[in-house]
Amino acid sequence: MQTIQWSAAYSVGDDEIDRQHRRLIDVINRLGQLLSGGHDADGATAQEIFDLLADYVTSHFAYEEQRMVDAGYPLDKVEAHRGEHRRILKSLQAFEVKLEEGNGETLRELLPFLYGDWLTHHICAVDSDYADCLAAERSGV
Repeated sequence: MQTIQWSAAYSVGDDEIDRQHRRLIDVINRLGQLLSGGHDADGATAQEIFDLLADYVTSHFAYEEQRMVDAGYPLDKVEAHRGEHRRILKSLQAFEVKLEEGNGETLRELLPFLYGDWLTHHICAVDSDYADCLAAERSGV
């Protein structure tokens, strides 16, 4: 897998959220490097990646949701966004169960989920929806 580089396409215009999104890209790149190196991840490496994701999910989702509320993003859209976060969390939990059950392909299945579903779909499409609200807040509109 080619290393993902941060670009403006991933930015929502909030320094902290963008920093957190960069952190996710770092985790995706780390997983991609592990898998493209032809090495099968042992339990410790896989667990380390899940620990990073669990920490990220806990802090990032809470921060992002509160930031949307603070910026005046419509509450029905905040709730819909929370639903997206719950869907991602549920998927990550399912991956972790598969890993705990000894499914050796779990990390290979996780990579397209992180890149395609989370980074490309969620961050580039779903998160970009509230970027205008954050921009309006910054400009005082």
